[in-house]
Amino acid sequence: MFDILRSRSPWRWQAVSGLVYATFVFLVPIISGATWQTWLITGVSFVLFASLYVDYFAHWSGPRSRQLADLMAIGLLGFALIPFNSGGTTYVIYVAALSPFILKPRQAIRLFVVVAAALWVEMAWLATPDRWVVSGWITGIIFIVGIGNLFLGDRVRQHALLRRAQEDVEQMATVAERERIARDLHDVLGHTLSVIALKSELASKLADLDPARATQEIREVERVSRQALGEVRAAVEGYKSRGFSGELRSAQQTLGSAGVRLDSSVDAVAMSARQETVLALALRETITNVVRHARASVCRVALGVDHGELTLTIQDDGVGGPLREGNGLIGMRERVRSAGGTLDVEASTGVKVCVRLPLTVAT
Repeated sequence: MFDILRSRSPWRWQAVSGLVYATFVFLVPIISGATWQTWLITGVSFVLFASLYVDYFAHWSGPRSRQLADLMAIGLLGFALIPFNSGGTTYVIYVAALSPFILKPRQAIRLFVVVAAALWVEMAWLATPDRWVVSGWITGIIFIVGIGNLFLGDRVRQHALLRRAQEDVEQMATVAERERIARDLHDVLGHTLSVIALKSELASKLADLDPARATQEIREVERVSRQALGEVRAAVEGYKSRGFSGELRSAQQTLGSAGVRLDSSVDAVAMSARQETVLALALRETITNVVRHARASVCRVALGVDHGELTLTIQDDGVGGPLREGNGLIGMRERVRSAGGTLDVEASTGVKVCVRLPLTVAT
């Protein structure tokens, strides 16, 4: 059970609840008053089925061959149980329910036909009085459940493709950002460090011949070093934020890739560089949370002046609910507080984040 919850399947919670339906295998023994031998065989089969079912979802992100083997074993287990307990058809239905997630639609439909045909052959061989009724009923369920899950399986595959595309985009963006940082640091420090090295070497040579000139060169090294430190700090500050407009463009791309529409209303307001950094980082962190957790369809971003305060509001129409402040939200709150502002979060219907900064600082 815990292996399912730890798996990468986006439907792991549904998988846990789906395991409950397998208990229908005990319905026939209960109704018919089966012998202890039948109960024993049924109990052992259920343990084997549960192990195969858990293994199927535990290897969701692994090779499909492992999941296909689990699926075939579940089918064989069901057919082996039917002569002792006709409730073994429950396991056969699971084959149809799970196959659309690992097979292409045409392959899955072929499997439905093969499983249904095998069921009719076995029921005919058993020659039980209600064999045709059971065969027809279970065949109907196989195709209804199987075809229904074909659409769900396609949704899972689209979700996986979107996730991989997002990961690729993030990786390429990370590589590009690293290259940009490397170029900037080379431009900022390359010439400066060369000057420091040359002046330090000159001061060393003049230390005995011309102490006054050596002292002058050391002071020049100090000046250049402080200048380089200021340039590095400015560069690092630039890395922290691309500006609010840049973050808003990035937010639109990020939300769009996740199927969320961005509605923005941004007024032209004057703000300090520090305020713009605080607001841009708040927007970045909130949009990240919307994509990861909200399950929203629309996200609204508004920036303007309200009651004499610079106000940024970000609201989604997602699931909302109780929030636990993680490191991202805590860091956002600290940045806003250090800029003299306040941060309010509401999560009744969707999540609404409101950042307020004093307008008097926006000069």
